[in-house]
This record gives sequence, C-alpha cells and structure tokens, in this order.
Amino acid sequence: MSKFDVTEIEYTGYTVPSITFGSSGQLGFNSASYGTSGQVLKSQGVNTYPIWGDAPGGTPSIQVFTSSGTFTPTSGKTIFIVYCIGAGGGSSGSSTSSAGYGGGSGGCAWYNYNTTQMGSSASVTIGTGGAAGSYTSFLGNVYITAGSNGGDTTFNPGGTGVTLTGGGGQGGGANGLGGTATNGRYNWKGQAGDHPNAVYSTYYIGRGGASIFHGGGRGADANTGGSNGSGNAGSNGLVVVFEY
Repeated sequence: MSKFDVTEIEYTGYTVPSITFGSSGQLGFNSASYGTSGQVLKSQGVNTYPIWGDAPGGTPSIQVFTSSGTFTPTSGKTIFIVYCIGAGGGSSGSSTSSAGYGGGSGGCAWYNYNTTQMGSSASVTIGTGGAAGSYTSFLGNVYITAGSNGGDTTFNPGGTGVTLTGGGGQGGGANGLGGTATNGRYNWKGQAGDHPNAVYSTYYIGRGGASIFHGGGRGADANTGGSNGSGNAGSNGLVVVFEY
C-alpha cells in the first residue's frame, strides 16, 4: 500500500492561498488559519477561497430588557430578531355598583436585522405601565376614573435599520384598546381589556389584555366590584432580542 504525505498544497497562477494540513490532521486556509472548535467551512463565492466561520442557526443568545438601556450585539452573531412590546394600560377604579374595566395590552413590533442594519449598538426605551384608575365621590354619588395609557417602547439600532415602536395599551374605562405597533416586518396590535359584568349581584371584573410574552406589556386586571376602590397599574413594556 502506497502512502502520500503532504503538509501543504499551493495553487500556482491563481490568487488563492495555500491549503495547510496541521500535525493533528486539521485543515487550514490562508496562512494556516484553522478556525475554532464548532466552526464550519463557508464558501465566499467564485474566485476566492473558503473560510472557517460560525454555523448558521444553532442555539441563540437571548437578551431581555425590562428597563431602558443599550443593546450591544454578542461577538460573532450576525442575525438579530427583535420583539418590541409597549406597556399595558392601567385598569379603572371600581364602585359598589360596578367592577372595573381592564386595561389594553401593548402592541408588538417584530423585525429581523442583519449586522449592517443593527450597527454596533441599539438604544432601548421601555414604556412604563399605565397608572391605576380610582374613584371619586360627588354629592353622594361615586364615579370611577379610567386607568392611564401605557407608554411606548422603542428599539433604535445604530446602523441602517428602522426604529421599532410598540405602542402602549389604553387605560381601562377609556376604551381600553390594545396598543398599535410600527415599522416592524410584522406589527401586532395589543389585546383590548374586558368590560365588567354583573349577574345577580355577582361582579365579574374586566380582565386586562394579554401580551405576546407573559407579563411584559400586559393590561391590568380590574378589582372586584361591590366596594369603592382603585384599579391596578399596567405592566411595563419589554424588548427581547434573539441573536444568531
């Protein structure tokens, strides 16, 4: 059996680097560039040499923002999927004759950025949940007040990509509609808060609108009727970034 030992192959007449075989059998390109563990060989197209690089897909890195700050891409990641969710609206107050109205949840903008669109960082502003409604008495009558609207959440990349806005949900008792969203490849409107009901003196509260992520951007549930009371504040907004 014949054996052919080689440590380097070089193509003459072409502007391509040599192929190198390391002592442990590793394969290198361009001055013995062997890559790192877990990388795969990638084509760079015609008339140029392949390179070692990270495999597409795989397990993503996840960054979650519950307060305002700055997103910095993880080294080696090239695809960024962003969910930008507005804050939920607060629920209204309740009275002896009515349960409260639920607040609307925040809207959600979804976008997938590449490295050019993302840039070196992105500014994140998280919307604040709408304040709870209350009640007021005047000349012996009790009036419930609406919850406040939730604040907008924004994601503003430093590159060429668009700025996402997840709009805050409306307060319960002031329509309680879900927030809108803008500039996403997909823009989902938040869910509206429910109106209260009473059946044979049993009070059923108005539930807050649900969020695409549990908790973040959710509209506030109202309190049980039968007594004068304040509502509940909406949940703050949320930004979730999946990096590949």
